[in-house]
Amino acid sequence: MAHKTWLTSDLHLFHENIIKYCNREYKDADEMNAHIVSAWKNTVADDDRVIFVGDLSAGLRGRRDDLASICNQLPGRKTLIRGNHDHETDQWYLDSGFVDVYTHLYENNILYIHKPATQERIHLRALVNKNKPRLIVHGHIHDTGPEIDGHFNVAWDRHKRLINLDELTK
Repeated sequence: MAHKTWLTSDLHLFHENIIKYCNREYKDADEMNAHIVSAWKNTVADDDRVIFVGDLSAGLRGRRDDLASICNQLPGRKTLIRGNHDHETDQWYLDSGFVDVYTHLYENNILYIHKPATQERIHLRALVNKNKPRLIVHGHIHDTGPEIDGHFNVAWDRHKRLINLDELTK
């Protein structure tokens, strides 16, 4: 069976306030975490790859060990593209089950970054100008507004699932 590559971002595990900010239908962060973990486990096989495009958590409030435990339980070979809430050291993420940690990743003519490469993000536009990707995969924008030209937003709140890379490359 062929290995799949899955994409997602902005899980915000343990982040109580994300429930109200994004109208997530959970009574609390524990219920949210359990639902997301279940969805991940029901989707991703151990030998699949997951490119996680930032914001694994936020507002941990002393729950680092709990987050590490969850990450280590999630199947797949996990690559983290750091988001604006991913503040732990690279080694912490590696010890928590990720195989790679990057600020961005350019692979197979796709640029993976947390925030979209809009005009005001000059440093990201420089990456785009250098690599000239056919697609930019990002997160950060939680709402369900229109896609930005040349981009695909994999944020959890937009899809409520992990996205198979094949959906974007066909």
